[in-house]
Amino acid sequence: MAVADTDDMNPSERWIGAIEDACAEPDPARSNRLITGLHYLLSEALADGLGREGGPNFHSWAVWGSRKAGVTIRQEDLDSAIRSATVTAGVVGGVIGAAAGVFAGRWLGWTADYFSGAIGAGVGAGIGALAGAWAGRQIAIWSRKKAAKLMLRGNQIVIQDIGQHSARFLDLLETGATSEGRGAFFAGLRTGPTERHGQDRLAAAFHSYLVAFDSNDLQAKRAAMIAGNCAIVYHEHIRLEPYIRGAMPFILRRCATRRWMTYKVGETVLTVAEDLPGMPTPTAAKNWAKIEQRMRYVFALFRMFHNAPEVFSRPNFEMERLQITKSVHFPG
Repeated sequence: MAVADTDDMNPSERWIGAIEDACAEPDPARSNRLITGLHYLLSEALADGLGREGGPNFHSWAVWGSRKAGVTIRQEDLDSAIRSATVTAGVVGGVIGAAAGVFAGRWLGWTADYFSGAIGAGVGAGIGALAGAWAGRQIAIWSRKKAAKLMLRGNQIVIQDIGQHSARFLDLLETGATSEGRGAFFAGLRTGPTERHGQDRLAAAFHSYLVAFDSNDLQAKRAAMIAGNCAIVYHEHIRLEPYIRGAMPFILRRCATRRWMTYKVGETVLTVAEDLPGMPTPTAAKNWAKIEQRMRYVFALFRMFHNAPEVFSRPNFEMERLQITKSVHFPG
């Protein structure tokens, strides 16, 4: 995907054009790859502008989130979801069926001795297990298809919402981050909380990034970057709340969190239902659909891996050429 490097477009307009093209791409898998690539390029550009020594920015982390979304968008987790749902629903159906078999036998006045009761329970368990397994399989297939559509839409919302302001922020950094430029940048953000369609958390995040930009103290710089990343991801997850809940069927949320929810950073694979190693307080999420549990885990993850160089890693697929502007430095 290429965006023409014309004289009548400033750098942020070229970024925004590339974002719009990626989101308009009709093929879901390619749209996700383009979005992941844009997150990577924005991460690199912001790292160059703010100073790589300060640590990763939001887009550095968004590369990994977008890659994770791509697994569902491409239905790569469908077989695993079907197996887990079939087994779980089959076991539940078997237990319910066994109880129903015993109850039905007594209600119908069948012989209530141990042998007859065992037969009733066995028949009920078998029927219940088969019915449950079938229902679990159908739920998994339906829910994964629905989840793929919702994950792609969430993927697009994040790059459209945050990417355009990151592009404007890069313009600000390119022009020296003057007082006048800072005022104009923050005037372009809507006031109010995210819950009422405001962008106060984004404003706080970019204020933190500017603290990092202005600071010569490495620890202060890194602390400001972490604060900015957390503010943006909180804003993002509030906006994505209906998509995350919709992608996780209510009856399977705890099961899905425990069995399917992993997060990969570099070669490290983490299970969100388990505490992050070495953290002083519990971080595990039991139900990923609950935003307070997601944020507890993600905030801890951001702090734990902030100094890890692998967060800046390039996506492990062949990125398509993205020509945004000659004035921003990109990896080859």
